[in-house]
Amino acid sequence: MILPEIVAVGIYNSSFAAKNTSVSKNRKTSMFEIELPMENGGISFINDSSMPITPNRIICAKPGQVRHTKFPFKCYFVHMILHSGTLYDTLMQTPDIFETDRTEDYKRIFTRLVKYYNSPPNNEIILQSLVLELIDTIRRDTSGFANPGQGSTASILRIEPALKYIKENLTEDLSLGRLAEHVSLSPIHFHNCFKAAVGMTLREYVEEQRIKKAIHLLMSTEYSLTQIAFACGYSSQSYFSYVFKRRMKKTPREYIRELYNQYEL
Repeated sequence: MILPEIVAVGIYNSSFAAKNTSVSKNRKTSMFEIELPMENGGISFINDSSMPITPNRIICAKPGQVRHTKFPFKCYFVHMILHSGTLYDTLMQTPDIFETDRTEDYKRIFTRLVKYYNSPPNNEIILQSLVLELIDTIRRDTSGFANPGQGSTASILRIEPALKYIKENLTEDLSLGRLAEHVSLSPIHFHNCFKAAVGMTLREYVEEQRIKKAIHLLMSTEYSLTQIAFACGYSSQSYFSYVFKRRMKKTPREYIRELYNQYEL
């Protein structure tokens, strides 16, 4: 088994570490950053995901992700380097943020990590055993979640009503909170199940469905761009055109013109 290189362990408190600052700067992570919030706080942003910070949520940021935090934020943390192996695979498959009912177990592990990391000399054997216990607890805590993109029957069944609702109600409020309520899940649990089953975030999926409908309307109707924008759930024609070009690399009219040109005799 390849053991992690433990880079840092401690307690972070934005009230002291980031005085007079309401939000941290965007940064790209270079290692695994596992955090246990100590109290209710601000919001954690990782790539396209964002979740309120509460003591029953574990944060597991991965190498290469872009993250920032809206303060206040106080947490236990451990930063470690892994490049391959079973432990690496386990953490890479872990949701970025997930709810837990094992808060006391995590707190016990983190307090011991802080104790042994800060007491000279560092006891490497104890530290490694605690990190292994932490990763195993995470593994057991998230065993119901599949690796994004691969899907799982349980996750798909839980969010299937939401997928149907999205496709039938593209002009409605399709926010995370609204969809989570629709399937009787907490927002963070719905987010994790959705990403595990579909392989993308809710925002990415909704945008994909809206663009698909827009292409269908461009090809099959004489609707104006404004009519298509409203029919697909966009607030204005200009924003619809912006999103379409960002995703398809062409404006709506350029896209349909090129598509028609392919079938000219």
